[in-house]
Amino acid sequence: MRALLTLGLLPVLVGAFASPVAAAPAAPLPAASSAPAAAAPDACQGIGQTPQPLPASLVGAFLRAFGLTAPVLAQGAVVRCAGGQLLACTPGANLPCGHADTRQFLPPADAWCAQHPGATAVPAFVTGHGTLYAWRCDGPRAVIAARIAHADADGYVAEYWRPLQP
Repeated sequence: MRALLTLGLLPVLVGAFASPVAAAPAAPLPAASSAPAAAAPDACQGIGQTPQPLPASLVGAFLRAFGLTAPVLAQGAVVRCAGGQLLACTPGANLPCGHADTRQFLPPADAWCAQHPGATAVPAFVTGHGTLYAWRCDGPRAVIAARIAHADADGYVAEYWRPLQP
């Protein structure tokens, strides 16, 4: 925790990546739009639509995009190309860089609500961090409480991906 504060990362993680049961972040991450603006023709050279490890040549662009200074924080980051734009994501336990869970019915959440009827929130360990919604219990049934994220045109959680300017 102290290292995150020292590196200035904790406010980013807490404010920008609030859990589904927390209040919406005050300053959300810039999201990749569903139709990203085309970048220079070579911006995605060698990078496909499927997330892949961040190439060493893009570490500087990644650090700028995420407002970071320590290159070690780029470890584990992934990049992909969408609509001619290079995008990056930094995965973590609660920051999935994979496809969004767009389901509007979650059997695990229903099972949780059966044990916790009327709960005002279903925890993320039940819903998963890739869901686009915050969930609550309406009696023993899980229902959507609010939309907290959006899927981009390729089906990824748009709020977790940032454009890179190589």
